[in-house]
Amino acid sequence: MQRAIQAWEAADHYMIQLDDAGNSLQREIESPSPSAQEILATLAEVSSINEKLTPIENQFVDALSEASRAAYQLLQAILFAATPGLLILGTVLSLRILQQRKREDDRIHHIAFHDDLTALPNRLMLTERLDQALGRHRRAKMTLAILYMNLDRFKVINDSLGHEAGDILLCLVADRLRAQLREGDSLARLGGDEFVVLIENYGNSIALSACAQRLVEQLSAPFLLGKKDCHVTASIGISTFPADGSDSRSLLKAADVAMYRAKETGRNNYQYYLPSMNVHTLERLELESDLRHALERGEFFLHYQPKVEIASGLITGVEALLRWKHPIRGLVPPLDFIPLAEETGLIVPIGEWVLATACARTKSWQGRGLPKLSVAVNLSARQFADTMLLAKLTRIIHASGLDPSLLELEITESVVMSNGESAVSVLEKLKSIGVQIAIDDFGTGYSSLAYLKRFPIDILKVDRSFIRDIPADSGDMKITRAIIAMAHSLRLKVVAEGVETAEQMEFLGSQSCDAVQGYFLYRPLQEEELVDVLERNRAASRCAEPA
Repeated sequence: MQRAIQAWEAADHYMIQLDDAGNSLQREIESPSPSAQEILATLAEVSSINEKLTPIENQFVDALSEASRAAYQLLQAILFAATPGLLILGTVLSLRILQQRKREDDRIHHIAFHDDLTALPNRLMLTERLDQALGRHRRAKMTLAILYMNLDRFKVINDSLGHEAGDILLCLVADRLRAQLREGDSLARLGGDEFVVLIENYGNSIALSACAQRLVEQLSAPFLLGKKDCHVTASIGISTFPADGSDSRSLLKAADVAMYRAKETGRNNYQYYLPSMNVHTLERLELESDLRHALERGEFFLHYQPKVEIASGLITGVEALLRWKHPIRGLVPPLDFIPLAEETGLIVPIGEWVLATACARTKSWQGRGLPKLSVAVNLSARQFADTMLLAKLTRIIHASGLDPSLLELEITESVVMSNGESAVSVLEKLKSIGVQIAIDDFGTGYSSLAYLKRFPIDILKVDRSFIRDIPADSGDMKITRAIIAMAHSLRLKVVAEGVETAEQMEFLGSQSCDAVQGYFLYRPLQEEELVDVLERNRAASRCAEPA
């Protein structure tokens, strides 16, 4: 390159001379009288300059060619020296790309086969594992079991405490279930609050029952959500191979059917699948379908059971009780359809209809000159958790024209206790519109009056289970006496349910119980019957007044 530069610099001198000669030649040609002799002399000078430039040009070209060859040889040497490094770099980059791709593939596989919330296997992976296990057990002639579990009342907790708290609870449930399983057992979440355990080679039914009972007990222990204790229970259905099915679909279906039977038999328990359950399940599906149309078809109606004030003998209120007249089945027992309505969520629109009907009827009786009565309506757990409850209730009371103080909302003790602090807020909002609050079935929810004094309530209804065996059971008498005394100390009125004998009535009167309900006095009545009873009750009370 240095030689090429030197040749370029040497040529510059001749290029200047050549440029001057060219300019001189152009002036001579363009002059008015150009001289041929001058033109020939200039051309001879140009020729001389070109002869001198030719070797310099050759030197320049040779220098560039040599520089090009040297550069090419140097580049070859550099590339040859860098090849091992480039190969290593390429290998490292390839490995990283492959590792990254494997992580993307693993992530996709995890998403496809696992529950995103709990990281447990999902239905797809459970089915795959179950199919593989069935193949092994079929060849070895071994048994396996499916435990299909559903959390009781999870919907209520999710609605009342929020979905975030519900998600935390599901993760805690998953952790607790994991801790109870043997190595080799498979736990999966199918979605919502449904979990499945696959137990291979479970040994015998005694061991399997012990496992199911252990899971029931573990899940019934309180869960800590923030600073609050939360209580849930589980219903478990069990199916076994080969007795209850030969493939994954039939085994899961059988366990699901058994789980629903566990719910129907009181929840917080486990049930083994029986073929007879299929018939019951079909009937249940038909009943659920009919229940969904019962409201729009006008098949519901109300009965009213009077509440009698012990001191005066007057009927001071009634409790509205839902009844369903099925077009084919006839009267369907409340225990057959109310839990189903609660489970499916249909209890919310049905409960709204009950409230509206009871308020409107009670107001209409006043217009006919009948005495002012309070009307009690049961609120289900689903209704209590309904965020629109206050707005719906306000609208219903306003539409009926009923004095809000004449409406008693009955909420079971277990619903109030399970909702803790949020129950206080809901009850205070309900009280703000002037209604009365009654705690129903008191004594069955494992609470105390000392705890209940935190709630803004007006009435305590003693559960019929404490009244049924009075006076034969002295223990029930002591419990009832204590409840009445403590309730009065908290300025609460007490209503005893399920009074069926004169002895029970006499005992409750001696303990200053405020009011009673039961077949000893009045059974639930149709509206027309109730009007007659109210008129006779008032006439009898007037006759009993001293002259």
